[in-house]
Amino acid sequence: MTAKLFKRPVALLIFTIAILPAGVSRAQNAPPPAKGSGKQAGPPVNKPEEDAYKAFFNARTGTPETEIQLGEDFVMKFPMSHYLGQVYAGLCTAYSAVGQEDKMFAAGQKALEVNPDNVDILSLLAMAIPRRVRGNTPDAAQQIQKAEEYGHHAVELIPNIPKPPDLDDATFEKTKNDKLAMAHSGLGLIDLNHQKYEDARTELMLAVQLASTPDPVDYFLLGNADSKASYYNDAAAAFDKCATSGPLMPQCKSGEDTAKKDATTKLGR
Repeated sequence: MTAKLFKRPVALLIFTIAILPAGVSRAQNAPPPAKGSGKQAGPPVNKPEEDAYKAFFNARTGTPETEIQLGEDFVMKFPMSHYLGQVYAGLCTAYSAVGQEDKMFAAGQKALEVNPDNVDILSLLAMAIPRRVRGNTPDAAQQIQKAEEYGHHAVELIPNIPKPPDLDDATFEKTKNDKLAMAHSGLGLIDLNHQKYEDARTELMLAVQLASTPDPVDYFLLGNADSKASYYNDAAAAFDKCATSGPLMPQCKSGEDTAKKDATTKLGR
């Protein structure tokens, strides 16, 4: 697939990484070092650092370019900050939004070094890595294994996230489901590439069912998994979902036509 496969991630589950804007105590704002990370807590937070983090935090509702500028400035000025993991997490999603994939992956890895349970980054990288890695990619097998671990870890963590008291139930469930959809998307593509077509169908159906706005790429992948598993009518329906819009319209239309023909000429399920 040569079409652009990344889209702006859904809203960050910022409450899962214990982040709050300025105005609460520093003890609440500065999470302890991740278990097993070997990292020590940074120096005490000073006012310039607090102000810079607040500006970065508030920029999450603006343009990704502004968020990137503020985040990169923060990392340069405060390389030992308590907030560094959260800043890298924000940079990861901002880089994704503007298509800077190398920087996205680098920032995501740094965010997970600080907090291995950051579901925002786990789900994003679980989806993004398999869409980027090819057979000739250096360390492809290791990267795919890492993506699979990220996906399973995200699926394990997200259902147990406690709801913040100031967030309504509908928004909370929508945000969780969108994160789960990204994780299942990545796991489904990994299964598809490993020719585990039934498993791929299960994961990709969850991806399109859970997402508030299903990704056309997931419908394309689901159509391929359906076809490979001889579910030709299901494949035609999946391809139809992405045949009129999205980055893979020609491929989806072709897949739909082939699936419809196969449904009449081959033994399917």
